[in-house]
Order: sequence, then structure tokens, then C-alpha cells
Amino acid sequence: MSNRKRAVSFLCALCMMFSILIVTRPAPVYAESLSEQLEQTRQEKKDLEDKIEALRADKDKIIQEKDLLDQRNDKLRVEVNLIQRQSDETQARIEELTAQEKEQYELFCKQVRQEEERGTVSYWSVIFKSASFSDLLARLDFVGEVMDYDRKVIQNLQDTRKQLSEDKAALEQQKAELVSAQQELQAQINAASELIRDFEETEAGHQALLDQAASDEKRIQELIRQQQISSGESAGYIWPTNATRYVTSPYGDRWCPYHGWEYHNGVDIGAAYGTSVLAANNGTVIQAGWNGGYGISVMISHPDGITTLYGHMCDWNVSVGQKVSQGQVIGWCGSTGNSTGPHIHYTMYKGSGTLNPLNYLPGYIPYDW
Repeated sequence: MSNRKRAVSFLCALCMMFSILIVTRPAPVYAESLSEQLEQTRQEKKDLEDKIEALRADKDKIIQEKDLLDQRNDKLRVEVNLIQRQSDETQARIEELTAQEKEQYELFCKQVRQEEERGTVSYWSVIFKSASFSDLLARLDFVGEVMDYDRKVIQNLQDTRKQLSEDKAALEQQKAELVSAQQELQAQINAASELIRDFEETEAGHQALLDQAASDEKRIQELIRQQQISSGESAGYIWPTNATRYVTSPYGDRWCPYHGWEYHNGVDIGAAYGTSVLAANNGTVIQAGWNGGYGISVMISHPDGITTLYGHMCDWNVSVGQKVSQGQVIGWCGSTGNSTGPHIHYTMYKGSGTLNPLNYLPGYIPYDW
């Protein structure tokens, strides 16, 4: 074989080997941390369920039970989000593997056509036409590389199709788990709301909620006294949500169907579970997280001396000490704490008292009051 033919043969082998490197990409794998987080969340949920079961027999600890139910529902919400993320990752991998399978199948078909054109005899002719022993060894290496390459093409295609089949099955399972978890979350939110609603209807329960509210206000006023620093004027206040203008319970005296007139230190804004809650003005976060009867809440200190509180959220999105801008998402609507259904409780504190938020909520629509 001439040097020129040897060079051509060597270049052909190199091209084929290079093409397999291009087509064969490692399939993306699950982020193991997601599975680990999901397992940990489910264990924490089970631990809370054990505590709830232990409290159920004691009717004097309804508030504590509601608190545990809220925490358990928070774990359920995290579980739903983790399953959704798993499902999204699986879907993305399926799309990538589908494209990879297409490339590998086209390469496989190309190799089959070349094999048909070349035929088995061509391998023997390559070997028997060697000019010397060293040339024979070189030719044998070349034939071996071509055959290894053909086997690799087939194996890669098989591996990709196997992974694709497994991922499609996993996606169906994840979708079923997601639907089940979402349904369980909604059912448990309803059960927690019903628990506090039934408790509030009793005289003893109503008084216990009033006592907790008084204790919460004392603690909150002390927090405001320590954290609030008036440093000037603030821009006008906006609605703490863009999703609704319905106010389901007003500020001040309001009618309770079970206990008559009672005082409400803020307003309740009717909103769906998961609705974004917005900072009504620029300011600094002085509280974020669990907050007594307000459940999950965020409190923001504003430069004009006003502090706003956003209560009963299902989750928060800021931390204490963080500067926030007007309209920034600080959390999401829920029904944690002493709440009988999803809504945004909104209080405006000034000095040692509160302001009527309705004066800062243009276009509000009274609902059922």
C-alpha cells in the first residue's frame, strides 16, 4: 500500500472516531440532592404527623395542633415543589435524549449503508493487499478500529434508548406523585382551616384566640419599638397584591357571627392560595417567618415610621435585615396561624397603634361586610 493510501486510511479512521465523540454525549443524571431532599422532607413530615396524632386527644391544645398542622402542610408544600422540580428535570432529559437518539440512529443507518457497500470481503482485501508485515499490522489495527467503532455505535444507541425508556416511565410516576401530593396538600389545608374555624365557634376557643392575639400584639409592639427607625418620608403605599381588590374583612369593629362585635387591627384581602404578596413600600424587613397567631408573616419597617405586617402566608421570600423595594415579592398567600382560609392579613402600625389600611388601598371592593 502506498504512503498516500495509508494516510487516507488513517484519516478515515480518525474521522470515524471523532464523529463518535461528537454524537456520544453522556446522558444527564438526576441531581441526587433532589431525591435526598425529598426523602428528608417526607421524614420530617412523618415526624410532625406523629406529634399531631399525639395531640389530637387533648382538646385544650387546638392552637398547638393547628401550629403543627401548618408546619406539616409546609413540608407537604416543599414536597410538591421538589416533585415538580424532579419532573421538570426528567422532561428536560427526555428532550435531550430524544435528540441524541435521533443523531445516533442516523449514524447507525449510515454505518449500515457503508457496511452494505463495503461488504465483508473488503476487510480481507485490505489485509491481503498489505505490502509488508508492518503494513499488515497497521491494516489489522485499522480493521479492528472500524469494527470497534461499529460496535460502539450500536451500543450507544441501545444505551440511549434504554435510558429514554426508563426516564419516560419515571416521568409518568412523578406526574402521578405530583397530582397525589397536590391533592393531599389541598385536603390538609382545608382540614387545618376547619379545625381553627370549629375552635373559634366555641366560647373557650374564641377566648383562647383573643388571648393569643393580645400576647402577639404586645410582642409585636416591642419588636417595632426596638427596630423602627424613622428616617424621613416614604412614597405612597401600594396594594400588597396585584391579584385582587377584594377586602373580605375591614379594619376596626367587625361583626363575628358567633361572638358579636370585635376589633380587627388590619384588613383581610381575599386571595387564592399561593398568590404573590408584595411589599407595600420600600423598607427594611424586621421579621420573617412564624409569628404566633399570624402564622407565617413578614414585617417591614418603612422610613416614615410605619411598619406593615403581612400575615397567614404559606411561605416567605425575604430575611430579617434585608432591604426591600416597593412591589417586591416577599411571600405567598396561605392560611397559616389562626386563619380559617387563604387570605392576606394586612396591618399598618404607627407609633403604639395601628392605621386603617383602607385609607391606603384605593379601589378596594368590600366583600360580605
